[in-house]
Amino acid sequence: MSSRVLTDSSRKLEIYWRSIRIADEVPLRSVFRLTTETAPLMRHMAIVELADDDLIFRLAGTGITERQGLNITGKRYGDFAEPLQVSRAIARFKAFHATPCGFVAEHREEYERGFATDVEVAGFPLRTDDGEGRMMVLVVTPLGTAPYTETGGRPIFMAPATHFEFIDVGQGVPDGQAIVQWAERTALTGGRQPDQ
Repeated sequence: MSSRVLTDSSRKLEIYWRSIRIADEVPLRSVFRLTTETAPLMRHMAIVELADDDLIFRLAGTGITERQGLNITGKRYGDFAEPLQVSRAIARFKAFHATPCGFVAEHREEYERGFATDVEVAGFPLRTDDGEGRMMVLVVTPLGTAPYTETGGRPIFMAPATHFEFIDVGQGVPDGQAIVQWAERTALTGGRQPDQ
């Protein structure tokens, strides 16, 4: 488990993910199912896929949609975050699969409707059913409302993380500094994503 105290939802996601993992393999998306363990998390769950140099929300729970006032299913992370944030997220995403591990982060979501929420996001890797694509399952737990600042006309603004750490699931964790450097180089090159 993580060295940090996780919310109950994040702990439950970690426990379930560990239960579907076989040996050291990242589980397939089809193995992740609605169960008595995952059903209470579904309102705040998202599944994200790495595609076309961005992260695409393939599923967003009703709690996420209600809080954000927008269904982000099918939307790109780049629609709501700055380019450097997207580059960092992609670099970490690749690292979660290269060295299977999870993560926990805290950040602020600001909404066009005039309020903001601090959230804890915990995530673990999944593979697409063909075994080739990279996905993550996330649980986004609201921690409480926060002062609102102007979002510049975006329906949602996902602020940079105020805390981020990897969760070791038995195979170590990636080099966080190397990931940040990769992301910064990528952002400087106009978003071209070098392979990792």
